[in-house]
Amino acid sequence: MIELKSKEDIEKLKIANRHVIEILYLLKEYVKPGVSAYELDQMAYEECKKRGVKPAFLGLYGFPASLCVSINEEVVHGIPKKEKVIKEGDIVSLDFGVEYEGWFGDAAITVAVGEVSDRKKRLIEGVEKSLEEAIKLCYPGRNLKEVAYVIQKTLLDYKLTPVCTYGGHGIGRKPHEPPHVTNCVENAENVVLKEGMVLAIEPMAYLGKGKIRVLKDGWTVVTTDKSHAAHFEHSVAVTENGPIVLSKLD
Repeated sequence: MIELKSKEDIEKLKIANRHVIEILYLLKEYVKPGVSAYELDQMAYEECKKRGVKPAFLGLYGFPASLCVSINEEVVHGIPKKEKVIKEGDIVSLDFGVEYEGWFGDAAITVAVGEVSDRKKRLIEGVEKSLEEAIKLCYPGRNLKEVAYVIQKTLLDYKLTPVCTYGGHGIGRKPHEPPHVTNCVENAENVVLKEGMVLAIEPMAYLGKGKIRVLKDGWTVVTTDKSHAAHFEHSVAVTENGPIVLSKLD
């Protein structure tokens, strides 16, 4: 069942998501050569402590860290380890969430480290653009199939391979709520958007034509052809006046 949020609920979600995006942009400044994914995770954890919020991912379904750090061919759910050290030319996806007074926020960004190739720039631009186009459709009366269609179409226009088996979700009092917000129209749910829905929309895509698989750690999703991947996410409220991006930094 999809829970509709009141205006008061959405104000709480705004605060949770404000913490998320501020911490993400703080971390972005440390995404540099020589910094390990583990160090980024520790920074995220300490920043949560300082702010009096809980890292939403730590322990969620058994995930061992506060932050997902996915580098290059890692698509999503990358475990931040000490030996995973960032290098010049990498692209790094940071996926992060917090719990604030029983409400959850969630967002993701992909960062280019120093100078990267035009292909990697196209990848990052295309995935972020697909999220922007999806958000434009978050009005009451539109359908999740339309959202999935525009994400997929935008990714294909950028000559990227969409990730269909992972995607977004509803969010609120739980970190993951219905509906599933897929990135591909062929597996999209027939759900009409209503005022009060809050969706975490998270397109992912990669440059190659291979498939994806999960590593033996049980979490990290990678491309089988080692092609690079990108991931962006915003939490968005559907309101009578249109979409409100809760995780947007002013």
